Amino acid sequence: MTATQGLDAASASGQVDVQAERALTVSDVSVAGGDATFSRIGDDNTKLQVAIEANNGDAFEVEPTIENSSADKLAVRIIVGTPDVITVEDIDDSPSGDGDTVVQSDTDAYVTKLTPGETTLELLFEISDVATPGARDITVDFEPMSTDN
Repeated sequence: MTATQGLDAASASGQVDVQAERALTVSDVSVAGGDATFSRIGDDNTKLQVAIEANNGDAFEVEPTIENSSADKLAVRIIVGTPDVITVEDIDDSPSGDGDTVVQSDTDAYVTKLTPGETTLELLFEISDVATPGARDITVDFEPMSTDN
């Protein structure tokens, strides 16, 4: 193999990573439950932040709409940052009941494959019964991993 052939192979693999990264965007987010909520999408359109005013024992739901603009399925890691008093009860990538494919891969990380187009996820949270009432912040990062091509 010549040096030029090696360079071409490296360039091609780098382009695939960029393609996957650019294919993923958070286009909308809604929050249900809790007393008062605020949500925003990050500047790079792959992160969101939710602030919620809630009492102990409350449950609430965050529903981001994710756009996969690639032509193929896109593997995505979902990293959820919550205070200790908030637990993730469920993450569902098929609210319509077509078959949930989200798998927990770490304490605060989940993996799924998104089909091309828009997908609305449901992230269900619950605040501990022993938590003091007040405002809490949650962050959710969506990291593209690869496309199926």
